[in-house]
Amino acid sequence: MAGFRYLELGVGPGVLIPRPETEVVAQTAIDLLPQGGVVIDVGTGSGAIALAIAHERPDARVLATEVSDEALEWARRNRDDLDLDVELFGCDLLNDVPRELAGVVDVVVSNPPYIGADELDGLPADVRDHEPDVALFAPGGGLGVIERLADESRLWLRSGGHVVLEIAPAQAGAVAALLSRYEEVAIRPDLTGRERVAVARHG
Repeated sequence: MAGFRYLELGVGPGVLIPRPETEVVAQTAIDLLPQGGVVIDVGTGSGAIALAIAHERPDARVLATEVSDEALEWARRNRDDLDLDVELFGCDLLNDVPRELAGVVDVVVSNPPYIGADELDGLPADVRDHEPDVALFAPGGGLGVIERLADESRLWLRSGGHVVLEIAPAQAGAVAALLSRYEEVAIRPDLTGRERVAVARHG
């Protein structure tokens, strides 16, 4: 079990262990979500972000996607154990989200894979040896998934909606550039003051 905000989540092989910096990502999404809003957590893993939002904002419609079948099973189990209302979809990024939500989503939030393959040797052993590669590594020096998600999210967000992404501090400038088609791009700190959360508003 792993604590995440006000929840205890089941975790194991196939999912990341939720981390404190990701709690800041969840809080950012919660703060940006209007009453009765719609939020999609992309790459939900154990379900941490989506379930935290559903728990703290029962007024919202919460959807979550996950490409890994193993991780999706953890998210499903946690959702059912906690009796929270989250719609789960097994797909890559936003591919299988219901089409009627195009242009009406308030927040797309994600802790995507953002580590480059060349950074493998520098990771702590417990991460390198036990956490799933699909949740850690991305092409393009760690920016490939973020770039795709930044592009795809524009199709789903309403005008004034936001994309919220967890990033590596060293990527702040590059991610801000990838989000340049959005309005009001900001990089916010985590609890230790490191640049960790990218936020951008869809015009």
